Amino acid sequence: PVVPSGKKAKSPVDAVVAVTYNCNSKCVMCDIWKMKPQEKMSVEDFRKLPKTLKDVNISGGEPFLHKDIVEIVKTVRERLPKARITISSNGFSTKLIETRLKEILKFVPDIRVGISLDGMEKKHDEVRRIPDGFNKCINTIKMMQEIGVKSIRIAFTVMTINVDDLPKVYDLSRDLGVEFTCAFAQSSDFYFGAKQNYENPDPVKLKEGFRHIVKSEMKSFSPKRWARGFFAYGLYNFASTGKQPLDSEAGGDFFYLDPNGIVYPSVVHFNRMGLIQDVENFDALWTSVQAEEARAKVAKDSKEYWMICTARSAMRAHPGVVISWMMKSKFFPRSILS
Repeated sequence: PVVPSGKKAKSPVDAVVAVTYNCNSKCVMCDIWKMKPQEKMSVEDFRKLPKTLKDVNISGGEPFLHKDIVEIVKTVRERLPKARITISSNGFSTKLIETRLKEILKFVPDIRVGISLDGMEKKHDEVRRIPDGFNKCINTIKMMQEIGVKSIRIAFTVMTINVDDLPKVYDLSRDLGVEFTCAFAQSSDFYFGAKQNYENPDPVKLKEGFRHIVKSEMKSFSPKRWARGFFAYGLYNFASTGKQPLDSEAGGDFFYLDPNGIVYPSVVHFNRMGLIQDVENFDALWTSVQAEEARAKVAKDSKEYWMICTARSAMRAHPGVVISWMMKSKFFPRSILS
């Protein structure tokens, strides 16, 4: 039974929603592909997502492998008509993705899609361990441009083995006319198939790669790209020091929902907040004793993290810090990662 905590909980604005652990990739930094597919949530369960969400990242595994992915995305849009919905994909199943995206575009014309690309040509194939994987991803990106997906991004995961290719993949994103985002390979006791990653990329190459990205973003006249520059600056600091640049509230501003319906504070906090199938509405779960106990454990936890799904709310909560950095970096570019 769900027991109310009696405390007023902060309303979440960001969520990562994994619809399946089925995956057709064999990434070196993730063992999800070794897990048995788990999809215990019904399509109707997604109607319980909180209406306060501004960003929903539909993830996996490979979300396009879920047989009901079209209906899931449609349900999320009906529940959250103003939220930005992003599907994170490895991009390998081009034909399947095309078929399902054409259906999704009918009712979510502003759907955002991220394609993982962790290096150029052979390096990406080495990381993802899929033959000809790089070309499959490029074909998927071009296909999406042809069918009218207006918001496409390349997502790069920084690791020791591919840090050389960080600026190259960023430049490729600019050449293709798509957005770029990145992450640093992290460990989790339950996500990534409980994979433990201990990355130590070359510090000189790491700084050079991020300096290239940040300087390029700050040369633009787009505040949105300046914000991406700050995120990249923050990720460099996290990758090089292990410390997140801004405080954020896992289990407050954001959460992770797994394919079984279990809600966690984030993908790195193994503290169950509740099961979405057990409640009539999300607020009952979010304000329960179990959720409050999970938040209390997170508050005592020393885990550091910096991901796009956690950084957005942190940047909103610290506008002065972000704007000050933007102004300094825009008008004094020599100071960037000096």
